[in-house]
Amino acid sequence: MDLTLKKKLAGIFIIVVSVIMILNNLFHFISTRENLQKDQEMQMDQLAKQIGISIEQAQFGSQYVEDLIGDQLRVASLAAQNALNPDIDQVTNEDLKVLSEKIGVSYITLLKQEGDDIKGVRSSDPKERNLSTKEWGYWFDAFKELFATKNVTVSQGQKLPNYWSGPVNISASNPDHVDKWGYYYDGTTNYIISPYMRVTEILNVSQILGPESTLEKIMSNNKAILEITGFNPKAFGQPPVYTEVNGQKYIDLVNRDIQFGKYTFKNQTDVQTVKTAFETGKMQNVISVINGKKVFKTFVPIATPLASPYIVGIVTDYRVIEDILDKEILNNIIISLFSLLFVSIIGYLLACYIVKPINRILHKVNEVADGNFDARIAIDRHDELGLLSERVNTMSMNLQINTQELVNKNKEIEFHANYDFLTGLPNLRLFSETFQNRIESAAKHDSSIAILFIDLDRFKWINDTYGHSVGDYFLKETSNRITHTLEANELGSRIGGDEFILLLLGYSQETIAEKAEQISTLLSQPLLYEGQEISVTPSIGISLFPENGDSVETLVKHADIAMYRAKEQGRNNYQFYACEMEDAIVRRAVLENGIRKALERNEFILYYQPQIDLETKKIVGLEALVRWIHPEHGLISPVEFIPIAEETGLIVPIGEWILQTACEQAKLWQVQGFPKLRISVNLSARQVQQKNLVEKISSILKTSELEPELLELEITESIAMYNEEYVINKLLSLKKIGIKIAIDDFGTGYSSLNYLNKFPIDTLKIDRSFVNQIKNTTDNQEIITTIIVMARNLKLKVIAEGVETVEQLRFLEEQQCNEVQGFYFSKPLTVEGIQALLKQPTWEENN
Repeated sequence: MDLTLKKKLAGIFIIVVSVIMILNNLFHFISTRENLQKDQEMQMDQLAKQIGISIEQAQFGSQYVEDLIGDQLRVASLAAQNALNPDIDQVTNEDLKVLSEKIGVSYITLLKQEGDDIKGVRSSDPKERNLSTKEWGYWFDAFKELFATKNVTVSQGQKLPNYWSGPVNISASNPDHVDKWGYYYDGTTNYIISPYMRVTEILNVSQILGPESTLEKIMSNNKAILEITGFNPKAFGQPPVYTEVNGQKYIDLVNRDIQFGKYTFKNQTDVQTVKTAFETGKMQNVISVINGKKVFKTFVPIATPLASPYIVGIVTDYRVIEDILDKEILNNIIISLFSLLFVSIIGYLLACYIVKPINRILHKVNEVADGNFDARIAIDRHDELGLLSERVNTMSMNLQINTQELVNKNKEIEFHANYDFLTGLPNLRLFSETFQNRIESAAKHDSSIAILFIDLDRFKWINDTYGHSVGDYFLKETSNRITHTLEANELGSRIGGDEFILLLLGYSQETIAEKAEQISTLLSQPLLYEGQEISVTPSIGISLFPENGDSVETLVKHADIAMYRAKEQGRNNYQFYACEMEDAIVRRAVLENGIRKALERNEFILYYQPQIDLETKKIVGLEALVRWIHPEHGLISPVEFIPIAEETGLIVPIGEWILQTACEQAKLWQVQGFPKLRISVNLSARQVQQKNLVEKISSILKTSELEPELLELEITESIAMYNEEYVINKLLSLKKIGIKIAIDDFGTGYSSLNYLNKFPIDTLKIDRSFVNQIKNTTDNQEIITTIIVMARNLKLKVIAEGVETVEQLRFLEEQQCNEVQGFYFSKPLTVEGIQALLKQPTWEENN
């Protein structure tokens, strides 16, 4: 019997739909299981990170409390120092017991050097007496540095001048206690003062914020979690590591294999899984049966800045996933049965009703195609055509939404095209359009316009020191301050980086100056960021319409030129544009381009200024000074081209050429029979920052064959204060070679006895500004006298620069200055001029 078309369509439809449903349910089951497992992994990963954050917060809290206790212990050390006899033999254990109660610490121990060991000789804690510290690792290193009156350099603990506080740890004298120690020594006693406390505050913080309280809350809120464990990947699965000090044996905090939580669901593969998670830094998951229970185990590596990395292990009941899968299967079977029944009916009626709804859908689609996005199809079917109708409606709605989004996006694009994204101020494009309109209006009404070009001095230092997020915050606050100074008809704009432009109307030059002063004062006030004051100063250039131009480009350019003149004048000031400024800019550009080719063209030449020993009146040294003979502009002063070379970085190759040439010339004079003379060469800040500076200078000495002790390198005080530790290491490396180190222009920078003691220097050069005023002011005489006496006490040589008169020379001789240089003896000379001088045995005979 032939089946009708309706039955065929319905039968085929039912078979196809049945196969699709079966396959769909199968795939859905597999994908649901995988998704549940992935979801479980994600939840466990988030949970582990939550635990990690809790632990990190506890560590920060503990560290804060630990630092407070360290500060208290330092105060207690100072109190103990004042109360105790500086000789340890005059101090008794009973004295320390009474003193520890008075100043509020648990115990006080006095450490003394005995041979190659440092021991606790006196203590209010009997277990600390005669306690050796030789096996204490970095603790012992810290004690040795304290006894050497050096700043402690070990990475652990809290470091202050003459003081070090070790991290909280298990007590070596009593492993049942966790203690916090402080150690103070300033050389006035023959022992280190060590007050310490039984620490409860840090443990309380850990108990409140730490992992155990977090685990308790998590497991009480999630019954599916069976266990959470914190594994130490370096100790887990390894034999116990015991610490034994003075007969006491214990496992240190950092060597415990389980850091927190319980570990009862044990598996043979856990050790390898923890190791894999630690080495790869990726989460590991294992499904296994433990004690007859199927569980899902997750191991998540956690990295923390205050402690060693660890692994969080979370065990969940796999039955939770299986229960969800069982419900999914049952729901899918029920839905499938109802769907098949529904499909059977729809399949039979499909042939009868397929044309009518298709035509209706086509009619509505045409309306949408014509732009009527509000067109909707009345959905009265629950089959594919009904779904098609719904999708057409969705398409129409999405087209309407996308059209509106496009309108909104265009508005956003228009905003970003005209305003700065960071500060919300108009950008250069909008500023230029508005400025052009204001120029046209001002020209009609014969009124004035002022442009203020503002650049923040040393703003790059803020970005480099504090980071770009702080720099962005600073720029926002600066724009707010600028906005508050503007009247209703005035305009401010950020044109990029740390540069701002202001457009002011109707001001006279005097009132503009007052406005610039007001803005400069306001922007110079420090900003408070997270409790720290940060400040910069503005350099402001001003151009006026119509005096300095009649176009936007010209007026902004002239204000920019005036701003650069403000920077040249020392920053933190304002300058009005003047025509001659442009000449200075052009000359600077010519010099900058010329410097790049000067070395290749051999346009640089070295002059040498003699340095005279005041006792023998002989020339004992020469300072090498670079000069530039420009082919078009003639002799150019170093005062003009050296700053440009510094800014462009060209000072590095120039400095290397100076060193090479000076060393070779000094060696050549020796070969020619002249006496051995010390040659002094200035080092720039850029050269000091070079990582391979020591290697380059060693190579120059080797190729020139000049003895290292005849080379003296001069640095300024500002260079000495740049990255103090880095500079000291560089200078020490140079000293090891045999090179002498001099501080140039001493007294004009950041002078302090502290850095004179730290830095390995041989010579102080008194700046010419003090020498020039010897006759005029007694203050400068006292300063020079003080410098010479101080240098003599520090066993440093003193050279006075800029000696030009006999009165200056006599004063320096009376103060027993070692050496002098200046025009009174000789101006800087060429090689030939120096050779003529060297033929005279003393300066006096030469004159």
